[in-house]
Amino acid sequence: MPTSADVLPLLERYCAAMTSHDREGWLDCFTDDARQEDPVGAPVNVGREAIGKFFDENITDLTLTVAAPPIVAGNEVIAFLRVDIMMGDQKMELPRIVDHIVLNYDGTKFASLRAFFDYAELRAAE
Repeated sequence: MPTSADVLPLLERYCAAMTSHDREGWLDCFTDDARQEDPVGAPVNVGREAIGKFFDENITDLTLTVAAPPIVAGNEVIAFLRVDIMMGDQKMELPRIVDHIVLNYDGTKFASLRAFFDYAELRAAE
């Protein structure tokens, strides 16, 4: 079973790929048949093509980072992330994103990702 230390590099790769607009690197964090719901309540993207379309539609000037070590239980992960994003000439931050992730059988990719956050927490960066 993966540990927090095992999962952290995958989360960091996911964040770095999103930040650098590395579509293929980001998609490689998911299994080919993965499910992605970002944010929770949005339509679920299933499979590489649908998840890739989500990526293409969400290209923006942002920095996604791991905010705290993940909690890992079996093949499930609670990841704590934050995003800093430019909106016009204003730097904004969403300091609290919680992703519920289900890993594939060997713990190397996301089989499912559900992103929980509240847009009401978006604020000017300090």
